[in-house]
Amino acid sequence: MKKSSCGTTLVLLLVVLCLSCQTDDQIYPNAIAPSNKLAMLGRWSIAKIAYKVCRKNSCNTTNYSGAAKDYFEFRADSAFLNYTTDSNRQFDAFKADYSSPEAIVLTRGFWSAKYIVKENQPGKLVLECVYMGKDPYATFTDTYYLYQ
Repeated sequence: MKKSSCGTTLVLLLVVLCLSCQTDDQIYPNAIAPSNKLAMLGRWSIAKIAYKVCRKNSCNTTNYSGAAKDYFEFRADSAFLNYTTDSNRQFDAFKADYSSPEAIVLTRGFWSAKYIVKENQPGKLVLECVYMGKDPYATFTDTYYLYQ
């Protein structure tokens, strides 16, 4: 009898200690809440795209300032990117997956990229994509600054 009440007391003590350590902090601080995912849907104008290349502890960044007709459009299951490069219009269509807690995964054919949501404010959205290219010593980071 004494053994079981001691065990029960120990279990209750552990439960109380575990609950007292609980905080209200989110596991993913930039997590996309379902309501924010809905707010992300629609057409976003491109303010700027920052292209950063890092090789052997040396980084270079070039910026593209968005033109009037440049946009990123997010729909429930797809996304479209339309922008100008060297006087040519570039249009890309993707399959969009919003199931990750702090990112959007865009896929086109065999290509796939994870866009981390760095900022999600009303009227402002910042997405960052980090990837490796053909150069094994280089890391590429594309940061999209979008507004509505």
